[in-house]
Amino acid sequence: MKKETKQKNKRKNKRIRRPGRLLYLLFLAGATALVSLRGGNISYLLFYFALALPILAFLYSLYVFYRFKIVQEVSRVVVKAQEVPYRLLLANEDILPFTHIRLHFFDSMVSMKPSDPGVISLAPHEEIRVDTQMYCKYRGTYPVGVKSVEVTDFLGLFTIPYPLMSQIRLTARPRIIPMEQLRVVLQEQDPKNTLFPVSRLQELPDFELRSYLPGDPIKYIHWKNSARAGELLVRKQMPEELFETIIFMDLSPIEDEEEKRLQKEDNIIETALSFVHDYYLKNIPVRILFMEDTLREMLVDAGTGFEPFYDKCSELSFSSPYPLNQVWESVPASSGCGSCILITASVTDDLVRSVSEKQQAGTEALLINVGELAL
Repeated sequence: MKKETKQKNKRKNKRIRRPGRLLYLLFLAGATALVSLRGGNISYLLFYFALALPILAFLYSLYVFYRFKIVQEVSRVVVKAQEVPYRLLLANEDILPFTHIRLHFFDSMVSMKPSDPGVISLAPHEEIRVDTQMYCKYRGTYPVGVKSVEVTDFLGLFTIPYPLMSQIRLTARPRIIPMEQLRVVLQEQDPKNTLFPVSRLQELPDFELRSYLPGDPIKYIHWKNSARAGELLVRKQMPEELFETIIFMDLSPIEDEEEKRLQKEDNIIETALSFVHDYYLKNIPVRILFMEDTLREMLVDAGTGFEPFYDKCSELSFSSPYPLNQVWESVPASSGCGSCILITASVTDDLVRSVSEKQQAGTEALLINVGELAL
């Protein structure tokens, strides 16, 4: 579709240029013939004017580019795959008309409706406002909106693309997929996958209650149940050493086509986010380990909150120098934790063997392959 759109745009530009070029060539030929056959001041004036027209046309295109006003408005932080308002303001504040202007947009990471406003012409002091929607296909920080401006002069002799100097950058945060939705997707991929079938974590209720004691943090008071019972009730705290979960994220480089690579990266991050958010809501502490230039660790519990990890997920880069099985084996604590979750987009024989060995040694481990998931 993108190739077809670009080809249509090229054909439109050719149609714009051909009449102007043809008229100019006819005028130049006529002026040259007058000079050759008749001479005289008027003939030479027309001839020199014909020679000067391309220079004037080129200067006009430069003038339009530098005087053409573009204002873009869009939220700088959004959530991937959610449509957000995008406003484009085009203005001509001069006394000369601006003709044959085409805008080119960033389209590899962002989709817009409509994707191409077509050829734009602005009369003196005219203003055009375009309100539309855009959504980001993948998480990350990247430029959006207008990428470059293509100006064609009034004769159609020159079409010059100019990169837009003041580009806007947007941060697309990954989605937080509900655990029930993720469970359905994973079970469709592997019907035997029940997400820790014997795990105590899955059998735990969202919370347990007891009577309030002096000194208990107010944030643990369950107000609705307290109102029903007629006394203050607080959530019981779970023993962290018994129920601690470690999530290993595979951030090794993924070699694939760009769109598939970006989708697999997002699958890893959004699957990890789904687990972390679900455990956080149930007040189950979770540690997340991943390899960048060095081994990184983040704790998510009632004290640290969920937002720091969520913010980190927007900027994670897949540049780990080690595969997931080496990262996992290098962490001694993974042998004694309540449970381990390994999230990857590529399951290797070494990884399967390593998981099996630790499962036989008593470690509760879940290996999730998200490479082909459609989240």
